[in-house]
Amino acid sequence: MALGSLIALGADPEVIIEQLHSIGLTEFVLEVRARQVHGIQATDIDVVIPLPNHADHEDHDHHKSHDHHHRRLQDIQNMIMSGTLSERARTRALLVFNVLAEAEARVHGTTLEEVHFHEVGAVDSLVDIVGTCIALDLLDIEMIRVSSLPWSHGFVHCAHGILPLPAPATLMLLRGFKFHESGITGELITPTGAALIRALAEQSTFPEMTLQSVGYGSGKNDYGIPSLLRGVLGEI
Repeated sequence: MALGSLIALGADPEVIIEQLHSIGLTEFVLEVRARQVHGIQATDIDVVIPLPNHADHEDHDHHKSHDHHHRRLQDIQNMIMSGTLSERARTRALLVFNVLAEAEARVHGTTLEEVHFHEVGAVDSLVDIVGTCIALDLLDIEMIRVSSLPWSHGFVHCAHGILPLPAPATLMLLRGFKFHESGITGELITPTGAALIRALAEQSTFPEMTLQSVGYGSGKNDYGIPSLLRGVLGEI
């Protein structure tokens, strides 16, 4: 949703793909399409992994990657450092993964070196995080502000089993941030989204600025409210 909102604001997906390829992420196709969500035009992103053997599958086109590559923090840091990312995009991406690794280590009682990135190590989440940092740089965004965050209810299935929502890593990352009750059962903020917020954003009331553009990134779930992340771009 973050990447979708930034592409809606004008970040070029072809440049993002080219830079992702430079760090060794080549086994994906980034599908970008317009989608109506509750009547609002939004940008929907899909990270798809082409199947190696099309003859064995009914769906000859693609599938969403659920194959969790268990990368460690060092593996991801080496990938990010190896490419042609700008200094700002590289620094931001490293910071996001570092705060995420710290949160995972604390939640699961392990060390930074031993943290295995299950969902986050998968190709689609790497594309989400690094792609978002590339897009922020392409748009020359210097500061990010977020409003109060929605508290949700329920449970989610993940590599560690069934976890309560908000997920433990999400809450560890968002200590110090203000929440409001949403009344919604379902995951509204993932650990990936929480890591982007913790590493790159500050919480505030809406800043005084000249509004330049608005972009909407589309989510996959329908909880009865528009599943959108709205990015408002402006100049102070």
